[in-house]
Amino acid sequence: MRTVEGEWDRTDPRMPNLWSLVKDPEEFWGDLSAHGRRLLRELLEGTMEVWRDEWVEAKWHQPTPARQGLRNGYYGRKRWVTALGPLENVRVPRCRKPGLTKRMFERLEDHRQALGDSVVNMLLAGVSTRRVGELLERIIDLPISAGQVSRLAKRLDTEVRAYHSRKIADHYVYLLFDAIHLKARGLPRLFQTGLRRTRQRVVLVAYGISREGIKEIIDFRLAAGETRAAWEQFLMSLYRRGLRGEMLRLIGTDGGGGVIAGVEAAYPHVPRQRCWFHKMQNVSAKVKKKDRTKVLMGLRKVYAAPTRRAAVRAYQAWAQQWVERYEDAVCCVDRDLQELLAVFDLPPDHRRMMRTTNGIERCFREVRRRTRSIGTFVNDASIERIVYGLIAYHNAKYARRVCPAFRKVRYVA
Repeated sequence: MRTVEGEWDRTDPRMPNLWSLVKDPEEFWGDLSAHGRRLLRELLEGTMEVWRDEWVEAKWHQPTPARQGLRNGYYGRKRWVTALGPLENVRVPRCRKPGLTKRMFERLEDHRQALGDSVVNMLLAGVSTRRVGELLERIIDLPISAGQVSRLAKRLDTEVRAYHSRKIADHYVYLLFDAIHLKARGLPRLFQTGLRRTRQRVVLVAYGISREGIKEIIDFRLAAGETRAAWEQFLMSLYRRGLRGEMLRLIGTDGGGGVIAGVEAAYPHVPRQRCWFHKMQNVSAKVKKKDRTKVLMGLRKVYAAPTRRAAVRAYQAWAQQWVERYEDAVCCVDRDLQELLAVFDLPPDHRRMMRTTNGIERCFREVRRRTRSIGTFVNDASIERIVYGLIAYHNAKYARRVCPAFRKVRYVA
């Protein structure tokens, strides 16, 4: 049953099933947790005793010129919350020289920091505050309310403010602008019943690709809607913080009037690419279902053409085929044709990632997935925390990943 090294051979059929000896699993884990707390108490008290010796720089009853102070007994800390549960009446050493207690507890705060990080990570993973509280209660054996979890998550507020006010490097060659809609609580509808309205909150997002081929979400801003004023305010703030657009080759947007006006106000010198995906959706809504596949297949030949001239010829053939039956659909493409073909000024390897706003839409899918369990946010601050956390994770994930297209063409001069 034992191996040469003296360890249990788990593959041996004669290996006893030790778990079968446990009659009550809850009692077993309870005893294990209590034993762990006893060991932790001894470890903490012994560690603090060593730290006091280092602080005093002398052993007990040892007169020496290097002594920095005198011991002053102990005091009992009534309740100390740890990862294994609360410890009662922990013996904390004292010293006549001030500063020891503060120094010790600063060194012992690591477990609290780790606990706070775990809370933030669970929230960013889409776990609701109530569920986080339930999980923490099982871990540390203390009741944790959803409000307490929310207060722990507020540690992100400082990072959010720093993110919104930081300087932005002007090294982006491509930009994408889009928005995502989330729900937040509104004012009470009836004060007697406490019913509340939900209000739409729009998160305006700027997504960039640097000259090195690194994807990054540059910034975001909450707004009441995708209006011209909201977009102009957001984009001008990016401009003032350093994103002047001196290296920009192309900006991708959907067909919203607000974002188009904002781009023209902040970056009028940069060509704008109209998103082909959104345009295809617009065209699809204007044709009958039986012809939808043929119409869209014809449009795919336009944006998949090898050159601008070939794309124009493909469009002319498509328009001539469908103009009599679906004049509105043809006009929908014709009035934005120049913006739809702007991508053909780029190298062929770069066109696919810039002909749509799918790059930023993939980030939005992750935001929706993570926030689905939340449903309605309490306020704007809670939206900013979650969105910032997901953006920070995205930026860290892609910080060293070069776009495949840039491996062939590193930078568009």
